[in-house]
Amino acid sequence: MKKIILIFLTLTFSLLAHKINIFSYKESGKIFIEGYFSDGKPCKNSKVIVFDQNGEKIIEGKTDEAGIFSFDIPDKSRIKIVLYADMGHQVETEMQLKEKTPEKQIIKENRKVEQKQAQINIDQEKIRKIVEESIEKEINNLLKEIEKERQKVKIQDIIGGFGYILGIFGIYLYLKGRTSK
Repeated sequence: MKKIILIFLTLTFSLLAHKINIFSYKESGKIFIEGYFSDGKPCKNSKVIVFDQNGEKIIEGKTDEAGIFSFDIPDKSRIKIVLYADMGHQVETEMQLKEKTPEKQIIKENRKVEQKQAQINIDQEKIRKIVEESIEKEINNLLKEIEKERQKVKIQDIIGGFGYILGIFGIYLYLKGRTSK
């Protein structure tokens, strides 16, 4: 009896430790992929395959010791990223790369007006690009931290798992006792 409970507990903890998560973001003309297990450890030397919107493989590589893989942004509108970790685990995510939002259209129109006026000596495009890159970098760091916190195993998940195991075990004992009478 004690052996069965010990086996259930061991399986529960090992299953929680092998859940993998993926976080992807764009920064400085590159796409970065970070793979990590639910306990926060990186997915080292894990295979990464990137597919385009038609399902064709366009990029393949491996994560480094920190669980990070990066590549230049491809000329595609949408990509699917698949991360293969050890023991057959995999996770995937999709990224929208090209989108025309009204904000971007307004920026393009403003740029045309700025080029026509050409009265200011300061290169506003360079300033805008520097500001956008620094804001993008900080936002990506915040999003990464939020995603890691969201993916962590919480105590209520563990207690819930024990509850399921005990419930199944209780049903097993009930059926076993019922059949022995």
